[in-house]
Amino acid sequence: MTKDRDEMRLEIHPDPNRLDEEWVKQIRLRTSYGFDRAEARRELAIAKAELEVTEAELKLAIRANPVKFELDGKVTEDAIKSTVPVQQEFQEAKERVRDAQYEVDMLDAALEAIDDRKYALKDLVQLRMSNYFGEPRAPAGAREDMEDVVKSSVRKRGRREEE
Repeated sequence: MTKDRDEMRLEIHPDPNRLDEEWVKQIRLRTSYGFDRAEARRELAIAKAELEVTEAELKLAIRANPVKFELDGKVTEDAIKSTVPVQQEFQEAKERVRDAQYEVDMLDAALEAIDDRKYALKDLVQLRMSNYFGEPRAPAGAREDMEDVVKSSVRKRGRREEE
């Protein structure tokens, strides 16, 4: 696999304080993981083809020399089919298919999360535009009230110093 789970998780979570960078990163992530998935699907197809070849070669070998595969007497199609899966070469080829499928599944999940990330970024932009992350603002008239309090406080201090 090209990336491990922790690296994927770090890349997928957007930073709400750097939305411009995150949008640029979104395009890069979608493209990168899309290419990785295409390559993983190619590897899966190759592994499946190799499994089919391995199975066919084993069937031919069993028919040619059934004693080597511990088959006594008449070699039936059922006997061949039941002998193939227990062979080491077949198990190894099957494991390569499982690993390749896992890779595709992980990249599918990552791409789904990246698509979800896109919607999260859109929502974060909407929140930013509505000043959700803005600084607190005093209600109308509060500024004048605060100025009056400051003036009053200064006047009181000035009177105490005179006395």
